[in-house]
Amino acid sequence: MKPSRTPIPANSPGFEFVYVANQRCECGGYFATVSQSLQDAPARPTERVLARCEACGAERTFVFDISSFFGKFERYDRFQQTEDTFRRAMAALRAGRPTEAEVALREVVDPEKGEPAFAWGYYHLGRVLLMQGRAEEAVGALERAAAIQPLEPDIHRVLARALQAAGRVEQAQGHLRRAEELRARFG
Repeated sequence: MKPSRTPIPANSPGFEFVYVANQRCECGGYFATVSQSLQDAPARPTERVLARCEACGAERTFVFDISSFFGKFERYDRFQQTEDTFRRAMAALRAGRPTEAEVALREVVDPEKGEPAFAWGYYHLGRVLLMQGRAEEAVGALERAAAIQPLEPDIHRVLARALQAAGRVEQAQGHLRRAEELRARFG
C-alpha cells in the first residue's frame, strides 16, 4: 500500500477520481476510491486517496497535488471542460481532422488549461503525431502516457510503433514485448 512518490498534478477533484479509476492493479483489475484525506504539506496542499482494486482487493495510495484548485471553488468543475475538449479531439480525429485533434489534445494535457497527468490525452496526442509522420514528438507524448499508466498494453504497443518509426528499433522491441506480456496477462 505504498503511496505514489511524487504528488500527481491534478487541476480538479473530478480528475482525481478519473486518474484512480484508470490505474491498473498488478492483477489486471482497476482501482476504486475508498477514502480521501486532505494532507497539510509544508509546500502545498495534497490529497491522499486510498483505493482498492475491484478484482483482488489490493490497496494503493495515491497522493495528488491539489494546489492549483484548493480553495478556488470556481475551478472545481475544471475536469468537465477537459473532458469536453477531449471529446472534441476524438470527434476531430474520427472525422479525419488530425490538426484540430492535435490542438485540442495539447489543451487536454496542458498544465494550466487541462490535466497534465491525463494518460489517455498523451496517448491520443502521440497517435495523432505518429499519423502526421512526427515520430520523435509522438515518442515523447507516448512515453508520458506509459509513465502515467505503465500497465496498459495499448500504450506500449503504440509507443513501440512510434519508436520503430523514429528508428529506435531496440527500444521498440522492448515495448512491443511489454505490450504482449501485458495483453497475455490481462486478456
